[in-house]
Amino acid sequence: MAPGINLQRTLSRTVLAASEEPQVIYVLLEAHAEGLVQQLPKLPLNLCLVIDRSSSMRGERLAQVKDAATRIVDQLGQDDHFALVVFNDRADVVIPAQRVLKKPDLKAAIGQIDAAGGTEMAQGMALALQEVQRPLLTRGISRILLLTDGRTYGDESRCVEIARRGQARGIGLTALGIGTEWNEDLLETMTASENSRAQYIATAQDVVAVFTDELKRLHAIFAQQVQLRVEGRPGAQLRSLDQVRPFIAPVTLAEEADRRWAANLGDWPDTGVQGFLLEVIVPALPAGDHPLLKLTLRYNLPAANLRDQVREDVIRVSVRPAEDVVYQVDGTVKHWLERLVAYRLQASAWRHAAEGRVQEASERLQMAGTRLLNAGEASLAHTVQQEATRILRSGAASEEGRKHIRFGTRGLMGRAIGGERDTGA
Repeated sequence: MAPGINLQRTLSRTVLAASEEPQVIYVLLEAHAEGLVQQLPKLPLNLCLVIDRSSSMRGERLAQVKDAATRIVDQLGQDDHFALVVFNDRADVVIPAQRVLKKPDLKAAIGQIDAAGGTEMAQGMALALQEVQRPLLTRGISRILLLTDGRTYGDESRCVEIARRGQARGIGLTALGIGTEWNEDLLETMTASENSRAQYIATAQDVVAVFTDELKRLHAIFAQQVQLRVEGRPGAQLRSLDQVRPFIAPVTLAEEADRRWAANLGDWPDTGVQGFLLEVIVPALPAGDHPLLKLTLRYNLPAANLRDQVREDVIRVSVRPAEDVVYQVDGTVKHWLERLVAYRLQASAWRHAAEGRVQEASERLQMAGTRLLNAGEASLAHTVQQEATRILRSGAASEEGRKHIRFGTRGLMGRAIGGERDTGA
């Protein structure tokens, strides 16, 4: 079997009752590598670390980051490129972009990093973008890996603009926030693009594991420029597309023509399943079996010198007389839908809280907690309920609780996940 991507889909309901009104169904689309893609050579990695070295990073946090950066150097090969930028009130290039040939020298430079000063992230991002563009790669993966523990002030819009410039040039961004003082709104905005994601690291002890897993994930990328196109029958509508595995993130849909949509899904590793949930409006249909959507997945396999590979699938629905149909939702689809709804509810809760609508914010969090319980996430549901009560009593959530909920509902808290919507997310 030739290397590629296998597609599987599961409908929330396999049989619909005949109706004169449109109906909503959900399609769980799951994709994974096939054909022994692990035997393909690794793509060269062009990585720039951007490390916050402000005074708040002193002690164990910086020690763990330096340990993690050293381990990354150990795991890189001679075909990979590595750069290191640090920032506080200013930014410095500690290691200019170069092939990983003299590892002792690189690790010695990492060991000299110290912590002092404030936080101005945009300067570090600008230097990182400059360094990651120095190597002239004909193929490979270019990434910026940012870690911060504080809020940057006055340069937030410039941080977003620099991230967007890099993403437009195929340079993904992984933004890691450690502790509770960093600005999650900023990091999520910066990473709202394919091949990018933000993640919450609660404690310094998790830094090494997160960095190590991120490098493994990048080295496992086999498919690039993955794009999904969806074409619907007359009357059908694709209302939303969200990634649900390995983490939750909305996917931007472009309606290219009437009943034709496209979404860029970025680069994919072979470390697990990529899962997406499609919300579809089914038009009124007579009894019978009907084609509903045509899915086309297009991607490149650069390590195999294969471009414009295509996987296609046609989704059909069965419509039967209402008296013959028992309403039943597929359990797997329901699980991921509960998680997705919980994520959406908590997101709306923070918007209500920012507007001073604490009653509505608390209610949204309580509903999110119920959904998480239904999805088997008891611990996270407990945290959500605690913060719902806190908001109602004090008007605000705790910084730790807010981050725990925002990134916990997405599956982006703690250790790195096995893949991304390379928005990934």
